[in-house]
Amino acid sequence: MLKPFFVASAFALSLAACSQEKTAETTTTSAPTETAPAPPAPAPGVERSEATAPPAAPAPAPAPAALSTQAGPSGTQVSLTKARVVGDILNVELQFALPPGTTNGAYTHAEVDQINYIDDATSRKYNVLKDQQGQYMALPLNSNGKILDITAHKDAPAIVTLKFPAPPTTTSTVSISIPGASSFDAIPVQR
Repeated sequence: MLKPFFVASAFALSLAACSQEKTAETTTTSAPTETAPAPPAPAPGVERSEATAPPAAPAPAPAPAALSTQAGPSGTQVSLTKARVVGDILNVELQFALPPGTTNGAYTHAEVDQINYIDDATSRKYNVLKDQQGQYMALPLNSNGKILDITAHKDAPAIVTLKFPAPPTTTSTVSISIPGASSFDAIPVQR
């Protein structure tokens, strides 16, 4: 007679244990997360010290160092900031900036088919790549997709990006030609 009693007791205990586990699961998953408390306000008449001041926003990243700078069209200064091979593509980045003290912006344009680089090791000329739709891989392009529209402001340079076929791995420098700017000669290729 005690056997059915023990079986029923064991069943009741296991049911109670499952119920408590279920309750613990639901209470732990539905509990709100706590946020860090705000720092206490300084007492009246007491100035907040630098040690208790909230952290300042990080400073903006400095502009990339120019590999070379040349005089450009419309009074701009053209800085070549990147010539890096990634995979089979040579990525070139230029910044068209206004000289200090300039009060107005400057607008210029460049025909993409006139932009190229020469492999200094082989004297071979490379033009800007085109994608599968026949569009130049360059920015900022105008609506016809054949001309770079470049607008430099007094407080912000215009950024131009160009993609070319990569030179052979034996090439260490290239010379880049941009219409209206002096040639960028012997630019080291980063890999």
